[in-house]
Amino acid sequence: MNKIIIFFSSVAYLGYVKRAPGTWGSLAGVLLWVFFMPDCALVQLLALAAIFFISIFFSSLAENIYKTKDDRRIVIDEVAGIWFSLALLPKQFLFFFLGFLLFRLFDVKKPWIIKSVQELKSGFGVTLDDVIAGIFTNFLLQIINFTKLNN
Repeated sequence: MNKIIIFFSSVAYLGYVKRAPGTWGSLAGVLLWVFFMPDCALVQLLALAAIFFISIFFSSLAENIYKTKDDRRIVIDEVAGIWFSLALLPKQFLFFFLGFLLFRLFDVKKPWIIKSVQELKSGFGVTLDDVIAGIFTNFLLQIINFTKLNN
């Protein structure tokens, strides 16, 4: 059972990459979005709900295995965060690229509420800080998209 938990929480062991495992988890999230997420708003919203709860579940279990709060090997939360970053936007390179960069910036720097949310217990705190970083990113990307459409 632990192997299954580790596999999913580390996103197929990307969390074990020595340098910047969160970046690799985020990149995996972008690629999963690009290749498997349809342009259907309802499907995207359902996928966001699913990845949110799946991330909380596996992150909580993985913390018990690693005996560490928000262990760096847990990167399923980065997948959740980047999905929130890209939701309901056109599938265009600009949004994938900016979404990745902005999400990583918010995730690493943890401004404002993001840092305090990370302190919440178990997988909820592990996941929620990335989801909020994704929501901040999505907000900025929606502004860019709106501006692009109205020019």
